[in-house]
Amino acid sequence: MAATVPAKCLSLPEPQNSRGAAGLSLPQTAVAIVSQRGGVWPVGVWRALRSWAVVLALMGLTIRAGAGPENESQISIIQQPSSPFRVTIIEENPTFALFGRDRHYTNGFKLGLTSCQLADGGIWNAPVRLLRAIYVFNRPSDGTDNRLEWTPVAQDIFTPQDHDHKFVTPSDRPFAGWLYAGFDWIQNDNDRQLTSFEFQAGIVGSWALGRQVENTYHDIFNINRVRGWRAQLGNEFGAVGFWDRKWRFNHDLGNGYSWEIIPGVELAAGNVFTYAGVNALLRWGRGLKSNWGPDMIRPGYPGTSYFSAARGGVPLGFDIYLGTQGRLVAQNIFLDGNTFQNSRGVDKEIAVGDALAGIEVFYKDYLRAGFTFLLRSNEFTKQRGPDTFGACYLSLAF
Repeated sequence: MAATVPAKCLSLPEPQNSRGAAGLSLPQTAVAIVSQRGGVWPVGVWRALRSWAVVLALMGLTIRAGAGPENESQISIIQQPSSPFRVTIIEENPTFALFGRDRHYTNGFKLGLTSCQLADGGIWNAPVRLLRAIYVFNRPSDGTDNRLEWTPVAQDIFTPQDHDHKFVTPSDRPFAGWLYAGFDWIQNDNDRQLTSFEFQAGIVGSWALGRQVENTYHDIFNINRVRGWRAQLGNEFGAVGFWDRKWRFNHDLGNGYSWEIIPGVELAAGNVFTYAGVNALLRWGRGLKSNWGPDMIRPGYPGTSYFSAARGGVPLGFDIYLGTQGRLVAQNIFLDGNTFQNSRGVDKEIAVGDALAGIEVFYKDYLRAGFTFLLRSNEFTKQRGPDTFGACYLSLAF
């Protein structure tokens, strides 16, 4: 008899211990060959992608035993579908959308690195084990798949509607940038429930480099520079935690096709954002169980980088979707102004809603990509109509 686990999986580095490489239990009666190369996690922007030195863990397990039930009972290998280490780039901009205007949420960028399946007893899964005590995560079962997404760099840029004057209209939102990094622990519970806990930390203000990024982009494409950045929010360190949970109600149509409804709830707390929200996604397509919908930048629809083509059951999949999100906002530093110093601010709307529609495709574990169109309701009282923007992402396996 021969049994084989997935041939290749890149993961976060784990310390060596008696349990084997990366904290995985090795069968005592099996012949196991494990190789692991150490690496260093990088910090940088998308221009530095080619310089990464990433940990490569190539695990092959081949078991040969004679026929008989006494040998079969001694074999223990991981059965759950996994997927390789992934790199995801997300870009959100109003120019991607029909009728989009260069105002308010001007640009969002995020670089994400997502691990393959984490061993439950591994060091990188320690926060999940600790947070089970307060029911942030569920206890593991046969179908549990835990992942960790590291965001080494991300940036959001916010501007008022008027870009041509040095002095911003008092009734319009202030200039602001948000440069941050973070970690997101993700738990897929047998494709029926997905839980995420993300922590972000960074800087608001001139140190966030919003002015430099926006005006450099305008210079490259021969667009007038944005004036008024001198009135942006003051420098302030920011931190925010996000928790969200989704439930999947999938209806199989045969041959890999299905449709599903994914409702969810979410909470955010910190000096950058504090809000409570609900959301829902309606999808139709092929291989839906490979993921839980589009990957997006908060505070919008709480997308996720979780992806496993093996769970989708097809090599080539796609889906189209409609969704909505509503949130009650207690704190939005980009509207309220600085927390610990005087700065500009506007009267925000307490209730904010998003509507979204889009499409995404994947090919095995190698490639996942998607585009979403979003309509966002007014975020402050004197805003002149809702905003629209487009969000696109590309995710590659390594």
